[in-house]
Amino acid sequence: MKRKNALIHRSKKGMVSSASKPATEVGAKILANGGNAFDAAVAVSYCLGVTEPQASGIGGQSMAVVYHEKERRYFALDGSSIAPYHFQPKDMPKNPLKLGLKASTLPSTPAFYGYLLENYGTMNLKELLAPAIQYAEDGFPVTPLIHDLIDKNKEELMQDPQANKNFLQEGRAIPVKDILKQPELAGMMKQMAKAGWRDFYTGEIGDKIIADMGERDGIITAEDLSQIPIPIERPILEGKYRKHGIVTFPPPGAGRVLVQILNILENFSEEDIDLNSPHGNLITALAFQMTLRDRKEMPQNPDIYVQQSTRRMTDKKYSQEVTGNIRKMLERYGESMTFVPPRTSGETTHFSVADGEGNVVAVTQSIELVFGAKRTAQDLGFFYNNYMSAFEYKDRTHPYYLLPGNTPWSSVAPTIVTFRKKPLLVLGSPGSERISTALSQVISRYIDGEQDLAEAIEEPRFHTSDLKKMQLEKKRFSEDIVKVFEETGFEIRSRGPYSFYLGCVQAIELPNKRNNYQFYGVADPRRDGSAKGPE
Repeated sequence: MKRKNALIHRSKKGMVSSASKPATEVGAKILANGGNAFDAAVAVSYCLGVTEPQASGIGGQSMAVVYHEKERRYFALDGSSIAPYHFQPKDMPKNPLKLGLKASTLPSTPAFYGYLLENYGTMNLKELLAPAIQYAEDGFPVTPLIHDLIDKNKEELMQDPQANKNFLQEGRAIPVKDILKQPELAGMMKQMAKAGWRDFYTGEIGDKIIADMGERDGIITAEDLSQIPIPIERPILEGKYRKHGIVTFPPPGAGRVLVQILNILENFSEEDIDLNSPHGNLITALAFQMTLRDRKEMPQNPDIYVQQSTRRMTDKKYSQEVTGNIRKMLERYGESMTFVPPRTSGETTHFSVADGEGNVVAVTQSIELVFGAKRTAQDLGFFYNNYMSAFEYKDRTHPYYLLPGNTPWSSVAPTIVTFRKKPLLVLGSPGSERISTALSQVISRYIDGEQDLAEAIEEPRFHTSDLKKMQLEKKRFSEDIVKVFEETGFEIRSRGPYSFYLGCVQAIELPNKRNNYQFYGVADPRRDGSAKGPE
């Protein structure tokens, strides 16, 4: 089978890795022109909303883990979106809201990047929006991936006049290499560049959103928009894996899942969890299964998590109990579990940025499912999210039960791996519940297998839920590994080589002896990404 190499780049002055080559180029230019990592993150994000419109954008939400060099401080920036205050539990639908304007929570991405820029950036919003405006106005060539995703969702996109005009041609997905232009999105960003990001909530843009909601049966009101969703700086979630620190995202994200998986793997030797061996893959699969079960059974409200004295999922003593259960399962081979996995099926994008001053930003942002609610804001061009589908709809005691003003459950885990308390790796992935399992495989290959970062990201990947339903790039695994999975009761679904489904890790290795003291950027070959730093 032909090997598909990760896209890599080396630089001594900083690095950007994202799932879109135009966005990566924009971020690298910002760094080259004297901007810091926070400036570059703002520019990359807005460009991704144009050149990777299926995954994120102004109509969604964003989460980040940050290292601020001057303050010597790590923090999580929680940009959760918010359920409309107008929504009432008595109006609770039988099924999760996935399509149309009613499916959208209050977008938080404009407020997220406004806050990041005003508090940590050095450039102005107009400068940072300019590249995204140009790509929206002049267009960019459609990639095979974007074409395929438009084609898969064309029936719903046809229902939206603006999406139909921009993304389809006579009912068919815009062809590969044709130029995709989004003039309405360009106009909206020009207005934001002129009036500031708050215009999205309380200005001319906000007025258009309210008019659109009123005309098309949406539930976001002027009162909702006036409650601007300023992001919250939260304490980071910390773990330790062998000699390395793990800095990741706390609830409402899923950093707990990543930490617990790594805690379990740490109880085995590097040889035991060799991901080139059947035994190592089986242990890792069981760690995934047990951890995802725990996440379902132990949801956490972010507003009380930091006050809780017991954090079971991240406790190393608890991981030893789980490891004991895994060792018993290894002895029994094939015993099934009966737990229900968390309902998380969203799609996202991730990008990583590091500058020459030592600042680091890992951002995961999303509009939830591919193309979100499948509806654009009329005359504004962005896709509404469908995060109303990410709430709990039945259990009123659940922390993420759908209530006015509540935030949705999320599987994001932007992460910084540290060595001696300094950033070493910056990484993250899209893929809903596959995010933490993808990241743990990359981290284990890098630390335990001592693989080059690009190799660790390129290697074959798998995921299993706590119902032992496994998705894997089957043709890339050896027959003996697949046989072990089958014999131990995993229900296998084969995914293609370098599967879109199994995440897309965008990573940076910071300067150290291992990489000759350079920034080393890697883009996962599973999507359209690239990595680049200032020349």
